[in-house]
Amino acid sequence: MGKIDFNKAGSHGFECHHVSFRRPFSAGSPVRVFASVSHGNESSQVHDSAFLWLEDVTTIRFKACLVTGGQGFGNNTTIDWLAFQGSQLGVQHGEIGFSLFTTGAKCKRVVFSPARSS
Repeated sequence: MGKIDFNKAGSHGFECHHVSFRRPFSAGSPVRVFASVSHGNESSQVHDSAFLWLEDVTTIRFKACLVTGGQGFGNNTTIDWLAFQGSQLGVQHGEIGFSLFTTGAKCKRVVFSPARSS
C-alpha cells in the first residue's frame, strides 16, 4: 500500500514512475496491484481528465503511468495503490474487457460473488 505523487504529468501530459515494494513478494503466483487517482481532500476546483494504467508488475516493483488532458491540471495529483498476492479474505478481483472506442462512453456491469464469512 502506498502513494505516488505526480507533480505535473510531464511536459506533454504524460508521466510514469517505477515503484518498488518495501518487501519483495514470493515467486510463483501473480502480484495484483490496484490503483486510483486522487486530487486530495483540500482541492475544491474542477480537474482535467486523467487516465491511469499500471504495467511491468513483478514481485519487486511496478510502473504507474498517468496521462492528463486539458490546460490547468495542477500539482495535486496522487496515485493511491494497493498490492497483494494470493487469496485475501474479502478481496475479489477480475477483469472486464472493452473493445476499442474513440468517442462517447461505454459501461459494463460488474457482479460480485456473495460475501463469505470464515
